[in-house]
Amino acid sequence: MLAVLIIFTGLWLAVPFNANDLNKILNIDGSPALYDNQGRLFHLRLSPDSEWQVPIKLEEMGKWLPLVAVGVEDGRFYSHFGVDIIAIARALYQNLIYNRVASGASTITSQLVRLAVSEREGRPRSIPTKIREFIMAMKLEHELSKPEILENYLNRAPFGGNIRGVQAASLIYFNKSASQISTGEACLLIGMLKSPTLYRPDLNYQAAKTRRDAIIKLMLSKKIFTHDEAARALLEELPRKRTQPPFKAYHFAELAFNRYNSKNLYTSLDLNAQVKLEAILTQAARSFPANITLAAGIADNKTGKLIAWVGNARFNLNNINSRAAWVDCGLGLRSPGSTLKPFAYLEAVEQGILTGSTLLADTQTAFSGRAPRNFDLSYRGAVSARVALAESLNAPAVRVLRRAGQEKVLSLIKDFGYKHFNNNAKYYGDSLILGGCEVTLYEELEAFTALASLGKFRPLSLLKDEEVIGSRVASQEACWMICDILNHKGALSLFSRGTLGQKWRIALKTGTSYGLRDAWTAAWTPDYTAVVWAGSPDGTAWPGLVGAKAAAPVAVKILRIISPKSGWYDKPDKVVSRRVCSLSGEPPTAACISTRAEWSIDGVTHTVPCKLHTLKQGEKVLIMPHELEQAKNIKIKRIYRKSPLNIVAPVDGSSYIFAPFDLERRIAFRSEGAAGQVYWYMDGEYLGSAAASANFFHGVTDGEHIIGVTDQDGRSASINISVMTPGKRRKNSELILK
Repeated sequence: MLAVLIIFTGLWLAVPFNANDLNKILNIDGSPALYDNQGRLFHLRLSPDSEWQVPIKLEEMGKWLPLVAVGVEDGRFYSHFGVDIIAIARALYQNLIYNRVASGASTITSQLVRLAVSEREGRPRSIPTKIREFIMAMKLEHELSKPEILENYLNRAPFGGNIRGVQAASLIYFNKSASQISTGEACLLIGMLKSPTLYRPDLNYQAAKTRRDAIIKLMLSKKIFTHDEAARALLEELPRKRTQPPFKAYHFAELAFNRYNSKNLYTSLDLNAQVKLEAILTQAARSFPANITLAAGIADNKTGKLIAWVGNARFNLNNINSRAAWVDCGLGLRSPGSTLKPFAYLEAVEQGILTGSTLLADTQTAFSGRAPRNFDLSYRGAVSARVALAESLNAPAVRVLRRAGQEKVLSLIKDFGYKHFNNNAKYYGDSLILGGCEVTLYEELEAFTALASLGKFRPLSLLKDEEVIGSRVASQEACWMICDILNHKGALSLFSRGTLGQKWRIALKTGTSYGLRDAWTAAWTPDYTAVVWAGSPDGTAWPGLVGAKAAAPVAVKILRIISPKSGWYDKPDKVVSRRVCSLSGEPPTAACISTRAEWSIDGVTHTVPCKLHTLKQGEKVLIMPHELEQAKNIKIKRIYRKSPLNIVAPVDGSSYIFAPFDLERRIAFRSEGAAGQVYWYMDGEYLGSAAASANFFHGVTDGEHIIGVTDQDGRSASINISVMTPGKRRKNSELILK
């Protein structure tokens, strides 16, 4: 007995167990994992050791896995001190009797030491190594509690191939978390620990089933399972193949991993919103040529969190083998088109020199013959600032930019988060708000989220619990007035306008880059902001890349689904209504012919009376600004004007009655005045395209419908029709016949 004690003491002293060994046990270099804002795992990657391993807490492993693990692997786990003397004696006796290794004496604690220390140090499976593991196991019992030891063991246990830990095994074999697995599934996993390759159900189904059934009966004999639980477990089917670990929201994951120095992140992603966004973009991408894709992001205006992000819609169209599909187009520098115009108007409103009623000239005069032309190649003459911004007119926008000051507008744009303006305002000139610069979709989303938050800029956060520190970059009053102007349904393509409904409100700004290479739309409600980009990753032009056509319907659909019950902003107290001259938009004088109400900011908006109307010898005289007066005299209001785009079939307001036996239920759509190819929509959904003035046939269902069309210049038209089938049941009328 004394000799045994001396040998044990010598071994105890000879085998060290230090802080480094404890760190090896406690620190698991597992798979990079991302969780959404509800704690759901949505993205998993291989660990540095090329393994699937997701460490979780013991309480997250469910009821059965810990019970079965202890029952099978180490029945006296909670009573021994790291080494099971009874098991050692039994193993020695059996091995001597059979003259081979008939049974082992490893405990869960010693197995943990082997997995975390011996294997990492490359030690061979030998008697000296086993003795060393037993000594270290006893020392480990003084450092960790039994639950901590069991937790670490189950997080490191091998389950065949490159799978380690019960969570990764549950995800790959059963497509669910460890907390959700059943009694039979728990027995299958724990049964694999004896020989992970031999008992893999996807490779050796019958061997795995035999092993599982034996464990179920063992659990019954130990009264861990009831008879009913054991009977149900025996009836469970085994998985015949492994599933892929979750690999959702790839481009969001890239953003998160690149920004934060951590492998396990609880992110701001709303998985439900992400799935919806991916579905909308994937559907939209199918209507574009193969080289055209979309990217979009959604932000929560109240928290400043990024809740959904798709960097490339082609990634979700089974094109992940295409190199282009992996490109995050939302981070690429692109021309913003007209999307920066609201910030020029915002600066002018902040300075008090502009309201929605301010008269602006949409003419080519006073620009030295180099006037910026509108998208439809026409000028409108005298327009209000409200109309000019809502319809994205170029000449008035340049006049607002100059009036507000190019340097001040550029400074405001930078305050809203645009980071790639590396030159002064003189370098950009008037093109600053016409697309002659470069931005990313991510920057656009940050900027318009700040505008939608009424002037509070916050760098978008990708973490659930990260504190977002914001700063005020514009007044609530000025931002509210810009949102009020852009809450103008006429700015939408007409086919999208019908999808809004009577009560749901949305602000929206479109943009189209020069040469038709980028189509943009930023849209927002008080709750959420969405920005959509469409284009080619390599910058190839395409006639359909018009913001109002390619991006606006997608943005509207996104917010219609994500924010269907959003209200509208409360008016700030300092925003007041005042009477202004109906023409100039300035406070009226006695010479003004008529007045109307318009919003202004109390104490900020200038109160200079109207200068257009005056009294001369008792008569009211109109004095037009130079740019409008000269244009009137020389009569060059149009570069050229195309005939208007109209839908001539069906007739607006018409009703169609189909016989119950008519299975095709098709009607002809036709337009006149279109430029190039036309694109047909019904209730905001894309139907297909046709040549200008050609008939386009499509099936319709019973009910009220809005039929819309756009041409290659982005012009649009819409009509309303109704369809009914006498005697036809409603459930059948919901079928879409094409």
